[in-house]
Formats: sequence, structure tokens, C-alpha cells
Amino acid sequence: MEGFIVPFPEPQNRAVPNQEVQRQSVTIDDLRNWYNAADKLGKSENYKKRIVEVANQLKSGEQLSAEALTVMKKDTFELEGISRLTQIAQRIGMVWGKSDENGTQVQGKIYDLAFNTEQRDLTISQKNGELILNLQSGQVQTNKLTPQILQTFEDANTQIDKILAKSQTQQIDLQR
Repeated sequence: MEGFIVPFPEPQNRAVPNQEVQRQSVTIDDLRNWYNAADKLGKSENYKKRIVEVANQLKSGEQLSAEALTVMKKDTFELEGISRLTQIAQRIGMVWGKSDENGTQVQGKIYDLAFNTEQRDLTISQKNGELILNLQSGQVQTNKLTPQILQTFEDANTQIDKILAKSQTQQIDLQR
């Protein structure tokens, strides 16, 4: 239900003590980070209002529901994945990219990417043109990131490490 927020249902049974402790350790800063993550992920105003309501409930001494905790973790994990992908994409662009006045483009075997660091734009698409991730001014417009896609980019990052390590070894050999 992308973009729609419904009230978190009340838990049907009492949480086990371990879950209770985990929820109590959630701070207002955690909720502030969740709100910022939701904003960067392009969530609706109603979604963000619901986070504010959850924060107000926490301030008044109410426990964070298991559902709210799950959604918070999902959003923050999603943003972390996007951040990691952005780092790797920029690194890939530095190694394999072609730059012009519009930014950097990389034509890969499976994915194409284009980014402009100054404008905080990044577009990753499959060869068939399907958008995987589209960031405009650092805000998520399209997000179809999966763990498999992230792993593909992590593997490319590992390849870059190997290429750079081999390059450094060759430079050292040349200097001897």
C-alpha cells in the first residue's frame, strides 16, 4: 500500500518481554530519523503525520507498537540500501563511467546508470528501460531496489577493489 498510511492495529496479545524491552529502547531521535527517512523516500504527508502521532504517543509514555517498529525498521533499512547503492554507483561511475556536462553515464551488461553528483540525481535502469531507482535532488522518485540488485552492485564494487588492487601492484612493480 505505497503512499497510504492506515492506523497501526493494536496488538492482539501481549508482547513477550524481550520485544517489550526492544520497543522501550526506541527514542525520539529514532523516530526523528524515521521521519527523515520517510521524507527522503518520498512518503506521503499522511504517512509522515502518522510518524509524528507515533512520536507524540511515545512522548506521552505509550509503548511503540510492534507494527510501528517493523515499519520504522523497514523504512530505515530501505534508505540505508539506497544510500549504499548510491555510494557504489558513484564509485562505478568513477571507474567505468563516461562524463559530460550532464553528469556521468555507465552502460553496463545488466544495468545502466546516470548520475549528477552536484544535483544529487541518480538513475539506475535495467537494459529494457525499467527504472530501478530514480533519485532527483536526493529525493526518491522510483524505488524497485531488491536485495538481489544491491548484491549485484556489491559484487561490482568487489570487482573494482580487485582491479584497483591489481593496478596498485602493477604500479609498485613499475617503480622498482
